[in-house]
This record gives sequence, C-alpha cells and structure tokens, in this order.
Amino acid sequence: MTRSLFVVAMAAFSLAAIPASADTGKDLVKVCGQSASLCGSDFQSDQLVRAMKASACMPADSGKAEAVVVDYLGKHPRTARLEIEKAVTVAVRALWPCRK
Repeated sequence: MTRSLFVVAMAAFSLAAIPASADTGKDLVKVCGQSASLCGSDFQSDQLVRAMKASACMPADSGKAEAVVVDYLGKHPRTARLEIEKAVTVAVRALWPCRK
C-alpha cells in the first residue's frame, strides 16, 4: 500500500511541474510541440472550444484543425503573442474565413 501511495504522489508531483494550460498562442505552440496530451487538453478547454467555433467553415476533423491552428500560430508570431483565446480566434478566422 505504501509503495502505491508513493507512485501516486510522484505522478501528481510530475504533473504539477508541467503547466496544465497555455496563456498565449506562443505558449500553445510550445506546449503542443512538447506534449500531444497537454496540447489536446488545452484544446478541450472551454475557451479554446469557443475560439475554435469562430468559423463555421472549420474542418470537421478537429485534430487536423488544431494542428493547422498551431502551425499558423508558429508562423505568425505577432498573433501568437496574444492571449490564447484571442490568438486561436484570429487564427481560425484567418484560416477559415466564413462565419456563422
């Protein structure tokens, strides 16, 4: 029992050392370059789900759309400096310009 508590405590400590979410588009690019799991969890946050819905023309495959957004932010540093929801909204609207 003690060993399993130690393993759980170490796992919790290692997760706490990794930021759970990005604050800017630049942070998102960095997180997505380091961990697909953390990248996916960032894109599942309420604020990024809202930002990803900024265009009605976004592809149905959300995984591919997320990768395209991260690529766009990597190539547009001025946009990537914005707060994460704003940066993703700008990227989505630039990539898929039609709106609801």
